[in-house]
Amino acid sequence: MGTEILTVGTELLLGQTVDTNTAWISQRLAEAGIDVFYKTTVGDNWGRIEAAMRLALSRAEALIITGGLGPTEDDLTRDVLAAVINRPLKPDPAVLAHIEKRFAQRRMPMAENNKKQAMVPEGVEVLHNPRGTAPGLFAVADGKAIACLPGVPGEMMPMCLEQVIPRIRARFGSKGRIVSRVLKACGISESTLDQRIGDYFREMRNPTIGVLAHRGEIHVRLTCKGDDPQRIGAQLDDLEDKIRERLGHLIFARDEEVMEAVVGRLLRQRGATLAVAESCTGGLVASRLTDVSGSSDYFESGVVAYSLAAKQALLDVPRALLEQYGAVSLPVATAMAEGVRRRGGTTFGLATTGVAGPTGGTPEKPVGLVWVALAWEGGSSGRDFRLLGDREMIKHRGSQMALEMLRRHLLGVPAEEA
Repeated sequence: MGTEILTVGTELLLGQTVDTNTAWISQRLAEAGIDVFYKTTVGDNWGRIEAAMRLALSRAEALIITGGLGPTEDDLTRDVLAAVINRPLKPDPAVLAHIEKRFAQRRMPMAENNKKQAMVPEGVEVLHNPRGTAPGLFAVADGKAIACLPGVPGEMMPMCLEQVIPRIRARFGSKGRIVSRVLKACGISESTLDQRIGDYFREMRNPTIGVLAHRGEIHVRLTCKGDDPQRIGAQLDDLEDKIRERLGHLIFARDEEVMEAVVGRLLRQRGATLAVAESCTGGLVASRLTDVSGSSDYFESGVVAYSLAAKQALLDVPRALLEQYGAVSLPVATAMAEGVRRRGGTTFGLATTGVAGPTGGTPEKPVGLVWVALAWEGGSSGRDFRLLGDREMIKHRGSQMALEMLRRHLLGVPAEEA
């Protein structure tokens, strides 16, 4: 069964809003065993929306549309749908009551144009939206299934997952599933990873393996097709075990888990605490760590010491070290880590210093050179990284390497081992 996704909104064409809806819907459809054949984006123009709908219905068995269900003049999806399937629009009292209740709960007056959202094509099923005022719509016309969803991701996602996909699967008798699992690796290049597990790429047919490079990490995606969820899970488990045997500690997380959450879990398990001192990463390490709920269990403090004077005043870095080795050096990174640990009274101190660019590099210390140091009572370790990319990329990759150094230390793995 072929499906098309149609996203509506001029802001998407202008690049003012990034279309995350299409990617998310595609992933959920794949997991449900529903193929996506086409993806189309169109602006807020009646003629073009109508043409896109008619084209989609000529080549797909199911059409999922997001956007254009709001109360303003340029929200045209429901009106165009009514014209395409030749159904008159009629007010739905239940939808209107829901909209009025939403405004009453927020103690806000309801504008007259909000009543537009209660207009529904005759014979079309209304999809309840408890998170907003725009209801979803599900229609069947000439044997084709059509779902209209709000463009707001927080409203669209649960409606699609809970109401649309089950209806499409039931209508077309879809039983197969496509399930993916992502293993995340750090501290290894794509070429080296290919050498380690390349034979699986060539040999595997189901499940299959794909490799995607991300900022500071590599994702190994395992994808399996089948009708039996238990068998799919067993096949993915078997392949994951084989890949973990090859890659070992290089795999730091699976699926949605992120590096900062992994490090936080390891710190909590040890009852350890952490303070960070940052120069080139500008507070990004601390920001990522505190993005994790409950990080106050192990994260104590962060210091952004950008200038030489700040490194001396806030972290007790000796002036002599700065003069002899410069700010971007192992001795200074180590002194920063030791200083922040001592001042914070924590188990560990983690520090970054480097050249994020695009200016400031020299032949001896080029753009992309980042030193990371880790200090604990009675010891320390540190190493340099040569990172590529623009300023934002180098900062992010620097924060990733700092967290990876700490993760490896907590696991008892040498920082340089790949």
